[in-house]
Amino acid sequence: MKKIILSAIIATSALTSVASYAAGTDSTQFDVKITVNESCEFTSKSDVEFNAVDRSTKAGSTAKGQLNVTCTKNTPYKIALAGSGAMSNTNLASTSKVPYKLYQDAARTAEWDATNLLSKTGSGKDQAIPVYAKLAGDTNVEAGNYVDAVTATVTY
Repeated sequence: MKKIILSAIIATSALTSVASYAAGTDSTQFDVKITVNESCEFTSKSDVEFNAVDRSTKAGSTAKGQLNVTCTKNTPYKIALAGSGAMSNTNLASTSKVPYKLYQDAARTAEWDATNLLSKTGSGKDQAIPVYAKLAGDTNVEAGNYVDAVTATVTY
């Protein structure tokens, strides 16, 4: 009987030691964080290039180019286009110019420049933005190649 009582006391002591060990734990929580900043960037572009015309042509020739922009999801942005509105002859001795206008729509009714901005919302993916153009004046100018540099600026 003494052996049974002694075994019971040893077993109880062992359980008490295990219970005491479990009662000595602690826990805490921590956060995993990130800040996602809004961003927009032009990823590619294609020039607006009119087909060649005869200098006596007075018809309003049209052309199309494209900008590609990637903005973070749900980020509102605006694109401004700044050019002179007239292509200059690449022959430095020439003063001839061919006027043009840029548009936001295929119907060429919504002008696009530094004050008439295109407004969009980012999708988080690359977005193709067409740039429509139309000659805005006479092409009865000195023959040659004409160009105007346009700066596209995205604001978000």
